[in-house]
Amino acid sequence: MTILEHPEAQAILTDAVLTVEQVEDIARRIEPFLQRYLPLFQRTEQRTNARHILEGKLSSLSRKTAEPIAHHIGVRREVLQDFLGVSPWEDRLVLGEIRKHVSEVWNDPNGVLFGGASGFPKKGDHSCGVKRQYCGRLGKVDNCQIGIFLGYGCRHGHTLLTHRLFLPKEWADDPQRREEAGVPEGVVYKETWEIFLDSVDECKDVPHSWITADSEFGRVYQCRKGLRQRKQRYVVDVRNDMLVRDLRAEPPERKSNRGPHPKRPWQSIQAWTESQPAAAWTRFEIRGGEKGPLLVEAAQTQVQTRDDGRVGGESVWW
Repeated sequence: MTILEHPEAQAILTDAVLTVEQVEDIARRIEPFLQRYLPLFQRTEQRTNARHILEGKLSSLSRKTAEPIAHHIGVRREVLQDFLGVSPWEDRLVLGEIRKHVSEVWNDPNGVLFGGASGFPKKGDHSCGVKRQYCGRLGKVDNCQIGIFLGYGCRHGHTLLTHRLFLPKEWADDPQRREEAGVPEGVVYKETWEIFLDSVDECKDVPHSWITADSEFGRVYQCRKGLRQRKQRYVVDVRNDMLVRDLRAEPPERKSNRGPHPKRPWQSIQAWTESQPAAAWTRFEIRGGEKGPLLVEAAQTQVQTRDDGRVGGESVWW
């Protein structure tokens, strides 16, 4: 039996089949969507170009960048490239309307905001924000740009709410490079976790119960502290090699009555995990599934963390 012949694959393929009526209904439903967003573009040609871009994204093109979309629509590629790159329309207005739209249509108080960083490999050093830095897509340090994204998921679906480009310090402090790349005056250097918290602030009014994030943000104590200060419930990833001090563990024996009490040792999260007895773990059922429930095991303790030489405050971890 091939993968496509498997019953689960057949069910997915059957569900993916679109009828003529459904395709025609997409065209009918897209017009009210456009009428909500097109007024955010000031000029007639901008509204026309926004419509062209959306039509291209919904087309059967294998590459959906400005140039193939322009050929598909029958307009000059420079028109769409200028619209995306230098035309003076305010993307923050569009993203703000998306957040308002999501809140109105889905309005799910159990929704989840999820943050992540992604690297985009680049050749040369002229693209805004490009430098040699770690690129998760390549799994190594290389020339790339870093994007910070905040998405939203709930029982109705998922979507992207906001995005920011990370501007390295050498870019932020170089007036010539900023001018050549068109970096707005108000954009200053911020670490990736600070940009993430800014995005959380922008999206705080979208109904949600939890925030999740990858280790790019979860490893930073100031970021976790920032979420707590915002009274957000969160689940974040951390690296196995992050150093923690278990504040509930027995401290080392004092060798004499003189001098300070010895502190509990630092150890990696992986080493701490492997040292815990079976009784320390609690099993939770996340959800059901066709192959059985999805289960996780968690242990609770109070820790202090150290990352990149910075020691964080105390917090309770699961």
